[in-house]
Amino acid sequence: MKTFLHISSLTLLATISVLAGCSKKSDGPGSTGKKAKVTITLSNTFSKAEGDYFNATVTASASNGTTIDWTVNGTRKTGTAITVGTDDFNGGKTIILESSSEFYTGVVKIGGFEMGATPYSVSYKVEVNGSVKDQGNETIVKNQDPIFTKDIQL
Repeated sequence: MKTFLHISSLTLLATISVLAGCSKKSDGPGSTGKKAKVTITLSNTFSKAEGDYFNATVTASASNGTTIDWTVNGTRKTGTAITVGTDDFNGGKTIILESSSEFYTGVVKIGGFEMGATPYSVSYKVEVNGSVKDQGNETIVKNQDPIFTKDIQL
């Protein structure tokens, strides 16, 4: 439970820091133009019933401070930050998060841990304007220290 609270509070801090850093000025030259696509795949050994946990949060804003919408596997979602988690990934799935409009700044936060005996793997790819910003693969095992977390500035 302590680990879950740690990941949740890190997600909240990342969201607040992105939003607090946004200017309230009108859009100026070079202040917009970014689009992002985040692809996350968890292996089929990921099991909520076994106590596995995984969370991904994205948030981005225009230079005037308004947050942008995202699509999650093609479905538009609104809110300050968009989160997909354990229930969405249960059984191993691929989720694609895409910015619905151009933005100035943003962040992706992913992380998870394993409570059962069966490790699971995660692969992620973050693209900004069609170029790979970050990508990787990680195997998540029980009692991993430190737990897997990754922050990627957009």
